[in-house]
Amino acid sequence: MGDTKSIGIAYRDQDIDGGTIGATTPSTGRFTTLSATSLSAPTMTASGDLYIKSATVAATGSTQGDAAQLAGGFTLVTAADATKGVKLPAAVAGRVIIIKNADAANAVLKVYPATDDAINAIAANSAYSMAAKTSMMLVAYDSTTWYTLPLLAS
Repeated sequence: MGDTKSIGIAYRDQDIDGGTIGATTPSTGRFTTLSATSLSAPTMTASGDLYIKSATVAATGSTQGDAAQLAGGFTLVTAADATKGVKLPAAVAGRVIIIKNADAANAVLKVYPATDDAINAIAANSAYSMAAKTSMMLVAYDSTTWYTLPLLAS
């Protein structure tokens, strides 16, 4: 469930990893208690700094089905060798993913969309080839389409 508290002009959408929800108050329909054991949402400080999740993932597999799954936020990808890859989460309009191909040996990283999704003008389920030592931001336009920023030829 999205959070409706505004942060500037955007809204945050928290991922709740666990917790409990108490009963509701009949007159208002509001929860009487809400307890989250772990929130993994972006954080904005009082000074306006934005912090997003970050992780390091080793590229794996050679197809969309066995590529290393990405969770979101910023991901530093290691072990690219021109055959291995990573897989984006399902596209949701407005979702943002940042990827850095950390390979130092000039190896391409295959970036796959989730099943039935597409990246730029590439056919659904096809890999985008990301050059070594580069970064890219992907933004989901809708529930099936990711676009790179800047829009790179594909």
